[in-house]
Amino acid sequence: MPYGLYLSAAGANAQSHRLEVLSHNLANVNTTAFKPHLAMLRSRASEAIEQGIAEPGTGSVDDLSGGIQIEPSLTQFKLGPIRQTGNPTDFALQDPNQFFAILRGDRQLLTRAGNFQIDAAGSLVTPHGDPVLGAGGVPIRIDPNQPYKVSDDGAIEQAGVRQVLAVVRPRALGDLTRVGDNLFESLTSVSEVPADQRRLRSHALEASAVNPTEAMMELIEASRVYEANIRMIQTQDEAIGQLLGRVLRQ
Repeated sequence: MPYGLYLSAAGANAQSHRLEVLSHNLANVNTTAFKPHLAMLRSRASEAIEQGIAEPGTGSVDDLSGGIQIEPSLTQFKLGPIRQTGNPTDFALQDPNQFFAILRGDRQLLTRAGNFQIDAAGSLVTPHGDPVLGAGGVPIRIDPNQPYKVSDDGAIEQAGVRQVLAVVRPRALGDLTRVGDNLFESLTSVSEVPADQRRLRSHALEASAVNPTEAMMELIEASRVYEANIRMIQTQDEAIGQLLGRVLRQ
């Protein structure tokens, strides 16, 4: 394949990946506490440099760019807007490094989304039915037929019993991996946040951290760059076709 075609194809592929990431972010603009993906692209060295045949910085033909390489996407753990809902089982975390703990099967997973609800069995659960854990890793249970009170420190009081939502912190945000349904799993151990460091608000939710205006502008930009690379491929393909036609006519 001619080098120019390779570079244009690599560029189109990179922008296609970027379009997928941005479209996914925009699709979750109304998802509670959603954290946007960030497409990561890296400039690739030429084949000669990667094989050790040439040295970078020489300015020779072997020192040309090798195109764009797609890297694993990153998660942007920026804080989304906090909005009051008035729902007593809605909770919002105001520190981007803190998470709620839930139980899915035998795995403890983390989430920023505090849009919880009480199921028929009286368990506090996520919209997907996963039990929400209290301090000490015990699932929280509430009798929906009895009055209860919720405080801003994440405590739920009912009939003299006080249960506190578990708020945990991973060693580093880079230790978290997405597992779907707006949930994360930590590759290392997590620790419970001390009571005086918990930043939680009841009757409120954290909105999606996606800025729709910025995401749409990036989507338009990526689309234009993708189209430019496709046009370059078509132009080079036509030039090669014309060249081959001349050679065959001789």
